[in-house]
Amino acid sequence: MSSSLVIIDKAPYGHENALSGIYIALASLDREINSDVLLMGDGVYVAQKNQSAETPIGYPSVSELIYSIFPNGTLFVHLDSLTQRGMKYEDLVEIAELICGKTLYELSRSKKHIIKI
Repeated sequence: MSSSLVIIDKAPYGHENALSGIYIALASLDREINSDVLLMGDGVYVAQKNQSAETPIGYPSVSELIYSIFPNGTLFVHLDSLTQRGMKYEDLVEIAELICGKTLYELSRSKKHIIKI
């Protein structure tokens, strides 16, 4: 079976990267491609609880959309990126899984395709 890891490293609003990355993962899952999402850098804000886009920009809420990934895909959050931004695991949506550098390396080696948005 084909597999992919979608890496999002941009904040959820102000760029379309996060939204596009989630849609790529969802489309892959729909085509029975084992697809997971990795949030690193400012991308960790995608998994922050209780967020919403400011009304004037008109973006859909990524925090609602990421729940569509689960249970067929996994939402990984890079631990170092999270702590560098002063965030904790408790600040994240409940489907988020923390991942350290070594485990991230192993995950990326296990995927056929890496897609960085």
